[in-house]
Amino acid sequence: MAITKSYLLTTVLGVIGAFVFQLLHIPMPWLLGPLLTVLVLQLTTPLPLKWNKHFRNFGLVIAGYSIGHAFTLEALADIRLYLPVMISLNVLYILLFIFISWVIVKRVMVDQLSALTSCVPGGMTQIVAYAEEQGSKNIAMITFYQVLRVLCIIGFVPLLIAGSSSSSSTSVSDTQYNFTFLLFFALSYIAGFIAMKIKIPTGYMLGPVFLFIGLQLANIEIPEIPVSALHIAQIVMGIYIGLLLKKENLHLSRKLIFYAFVSSFLYIASAYGLALLMMQFYPLDFKTSFLSIVPGGLDQMGIISTSVHADSTVVTAFQLFRVLVVSIAIIPSIKYFTRRNDQMV
Repeated sequence: MAITKSYLLTTVLGVIGAFVFQLLHIPMPWLLGPLLTVLVLQLTTPLPLKWNKHFRNFGLVIAGYSIGHAFTLEALADIRLYLPVMISLNVLYILLFIFISWVIVKRVMVDQLSALTSCVPGGMTQIVAYAEEQGSKNIAMITFYQVLRVLCIIGFVPLLIAGSSSSSSTSVSDTQYNFTFLLFFALSYIAGFIAMKIKIPTGYMLGPVFLFIGLQLANIEIPEIPVSALHIAQIVMGIYIGLLLKKENLHLSRKLIFYAFVSSFLYIASAYGLALLMMQFYPLDFKTSFLSIVPGGLDQMGIISTSVHADSTVVTAFQLFRVLVVSIAIIPSIKYFTRRNDQMV
C-alpha cells in the first residue's frame, strides 16, 4: 500500500510539473516538467518518490510505436546513405571519450578504469549495470557521471533545438483510441517484451520498431498514434530520468563533480559543432542532426525526436549504431583491460 501511494504521489507531482511547464511555454513541457519536478523534490525533500521500470517500459513502447510508424521503405533506403558518417562520428567520439578519461585521471587522481567507465558516451544503462556487476569501488562516481550526462543533455537539448526548422517524419495525430490502434499497441508491447527477453538493447522501444518495419514491408497499414499517447510517454520517461540521480550520488569531491559537468559540456558542445558540419553534407535539419549525434541514449533521444518532430528514423538509426558500438566494442574493451589489470595486480 505504501509503495502504491508513493507511485501515486510521484505521478501527481510529475503531471503537475508537466502542466506548469506547459503554462510557462517551456520547450518540451511533458518531458522536462516531470523530470525537473521530481529531480528537485527528490534531492531537497524527504518525500517518498518511487517509480517502476514497467512504467518506463510503457513509455518506450509508445515511442517505439511512433518511430516504427515513420520507418517507411523510403526511409530505410535513405539510411544507407548515412553509414559512412555513422562510422566516422563514433570514431571521433571514442577518441574524445579516451581524451576526457585521460584528463580526469590526471586531474582528479582516480584509476583509469573508473574514469573510462564514467565517461563512456552513451549506453548509461549498460555501463551502470556493468559497474555494479564488477563491484566497482567507484560505483557512485560512475553512476553520477553517466546520469549527469543524460540529465544535462535532456535539459539542454530542448533549448538548443527550440525554434529550429521542422522536418517531421514522425506520425502523431488527434486519432482516437479506437480498437485498431489498441490492437496494434498490444502487438507493440508483445514485440517489446520479446525483444527484451532476447537481450536486444532498449528492447521495449526497438521491438515495436522492428515489428512495424516488417509490417511496412508486408504493406500492412498501421494506424497513427494519438498525440496524447506521446505526452503520456514523455511524462513517464521524464519521471524515470528525474529519479535516476540519488542523494547518495552527490557525496563526491567538488573536483569530481566539476569534471563531471566539464565532460558533459564537452560532449554537448562537440555534438553541436558536428551537427552543424553534418548539415553541410546531408539534407538534414538541425534538430535531426543534433539528436542523431548527441550521446544521450537511444530511448531518450527517441522520445525527444518524436516530440519535436525531427526525422526519428534517422535519429534512431544513428543512436542504435552508437549503442551497438558501446555494446560490441567499448564495454568488451573495458572488460578486457579490467581483467588484464587484475592479473597484473
